[in-house]
Amino acid sequence: MAGAPPRPPVPAGIFKFALDALPDGVLLVDADRRVIYANKAFMAQWRFPEEAREGWSESRMLAHASDQLADPDRFLEHVEILHATDEAYRDELYFKDGRVFARRSVPFVADGSFRARIWIFTDITEARSSLLDPLSGVPNRRAYTQEFPAFVEAPDDGLLKCVAILDVDSFKAYNDHYGHAAGDRVLKRVGDLLRGMLSRSDDRVFRIGGEEFLLACRLREDAEGACFCDEIRVAIAGMAIAHQGNPPHGVVTASMGFGIFRGERRTADIFDKVDAALYQAKAEGRNTLRRAAL
Repeated sequence: MAGAPPRPPVPAGIFKFALDALPDGVLLVDADRRVIYANKAFMAQWRFPEEAREGWSESRMLAHASDQLADPDRFLEHVEILHATDEAYRDELYFKDGRVFARRSVPFVADGSFRARIWIFTDITEARSSLLDPLSGVPNRRAYTQEFPAFVEAPDDGLLKCVAILDVDSFKAYNDHYGHAAGDRVLKRVGDLLRGMLSRSDDRVFRIGGEEFLLACRLREDAEGACFCDEIRVAIAGMAIAHQGNPPHGVVTASMGFGIFRGERRTADIFDKVDAALYQAKAEGRNTLRRAAL
């Protein structure tokens, strides 16, 4: 309004008070990699001692934080890549103790120069638990419907995408012979194995049906896809779980269909073609792997 007096500046202490009241963790690092500010939630989330707020270098704080993560190398890699860029970023961090954080990062740029980067961490462990299959321990069908389309339809980032569907062979015969409780234990062991083998932060595995799992990961080389899927197939057979109803193997095995592509594609098209490759694998004797033409 014309003639209105200018508003007085907001004291810096008000901003600090507001940030300390947030449930999200907030960290501000300047262009020289100095920690400018860390709010109370950040210190609690990452279990820092109080003296770390003022006295620790960024490198020491990163070392403390990365020791808690399931994939520390990728965490540190993204910090280094993003630090002095004007790129915004978001992903999820998986902790060794089962916690899951959403991580967001925004740069502060003034007069065309990078000045600082703010990192925001939100604990989404409880929300994620509603997306987990309690039996196998991997994300469930609900998570699949939310996350898989985003993976398939994401624009080209320079990497290849691999999608595989895995089906435990002759699983009904297993349940009929050994009982459903034993079948549940098989699914838990398969889920544990898949979580261990798809351990990077952007790898995905979902239980999409009774004994069906869908895997999604990014690759640098085409040959990695078949090799990795076959390692999973061999590892499942290598658990040596007796299965009399799965001749000629005599143990629990899995068949897989997979496909590799790059860039944005239609989710239904990718799923249907990989699923058809899975059924080809099962028709050709089970405990085998077939690639879809994508």
